[in-house]
This record gives sequence, C-alpha cells and structure tokens, in this order.
Amino acid sequence: MRLICVVILPFLLAQSQTTFDVAADFSLDKNPNGPWQYGYSATPSLNPREFRLSTQTETVGATGFWHPSENKGPGPGYYPYIAYNKTKETQYGSRKGWAVRAGQVAMEASNSGQYSLIRFIVPKLGAYRITVRFEGIHFGLSSTDVHVLHNASPLFSAKIEGYGGDPSFHKAHGANPVAEYSGQIVLQEGDTITFACGYGANKTHFSDTTGLQATVILLPVTGAGTIGP
Repeated sequence: MRLICVVILPFLLAQSQTTFDVAADFSLDKNPNGPWQYGYSATPSLNPREFRLSTQTETVGATGFWHPSENKGPGPGYYPYIAYNKTKETQYGSRKGWAVRAGQVAMEASNSGQYSLIRFIVPKLGAYRITVRFEGIHFGLSSTDVHVLHNASPLFSAKIEGYGGDPSFHKAHGANPVAEYSGQIVLQEGDTITFACGYGANKTHFSDTTGLQATVILLPVTGAGTIGP
C-alpha cells in the first residue's frame, strides 16, 4: 500500500489545475509580481509595444495604488492607475467617489487616452481558462472601454456604462454597468494576456473607475498528454 501511494501521488499532483488570480496574487511591493505586471500604455494604443511598468505605489486609507511615476495627488504621474482593496470589506476609494469590493482590483485610464493595463505573462504551454468581470464602480457612473487581449489580438471588448459595484454603496444603474468574459485558449510560454481599461467613448476619464475580477487557470493535462479540461 505504501508503494502504491508513492507512485500515485506525483501523478495526481501533475493533473491538478493551477489558478492565477489578479486579486489574490496582487502585490503593492513588486512589479513585475511573478507572472503579473501592473502598468499603462505610453500612448492611447493597445499595441503591446506601448506597455510600460508602473513604478510608484501609495496607500490611501485601505486602498493601495500603482501609478506611472512619483506624484503629489491627481495630476502628472497619477494616471493611469491600478488600485487594490486589500481588506475583507468594500471600501471607499480616494475622495469617496467610488467603492471597491473586498479583494477587488480597480483601474482608471488617463485623460489623454492612455490605458490602465494589467498583463499576465504565460508561464508554460497549456490550455488556459480565462474568466473576467469588469464593472463600473464610480458613483458618477463609469463610462469606459474594457478589453482582454492575447498578445496583440483581441479576445474580448466591451463598453461599461453605469454602476455595477457593491449595491450597498450605490444602486446598480446604467445601460451596461457590467461586462463579463469567459473562454478557453491554448497559450504558449511567454504569451501575454492583457486586461485593459480605457477612457471610453466620451474621451474623458472623469468618474471612470472600473473594477476588475480575473482568473487565468492552467487546466490539467488529461489522458495521454492531451491538453484540456
């Protein structure tokens, strides 16, 4: 019996799936953080060559931020930002204009059209399931464009119009307050999956904070080396 356990256990471990979660894995200390990169686009473009790493962190109340560079509040170096609520309760964002759920990431573009970007670097060849939820979380009603890309190719694009966050902070409102995507794709080592938030059709980032929940799951290999669920 002891011999059988030794043989079977490594096999079972090899079959288990690996989950990467943008919120559960979030770091305000490291960038890159394992397979995750927190950043923005240098121009109003989703071309992967325009990706830049954010370099500055700060904490406002219970919410932590990544900014492009050193700043003294909203202005140069502040936008686009990525925020994170590290607590177990919904919290107000800066200036109480928006609310971010427990363990949720938030994104906002710049007023010049630069995207807020979170990028996942694929660690190994395999079949992956990507599940994403974007939601408007600004009380002024978010108006943004959101995207999921594989390298330079779009997997998903949508518009956020309204508030779809924690209903105890503001009632759900708007034509399209939430956008969701789920799909399976075979990815190569070194590929990128990018989650993006832009300033929307009105071309202003005012009242645009948008929540992000996302997982990238490496699915187990089944049968005789077959990639799949």
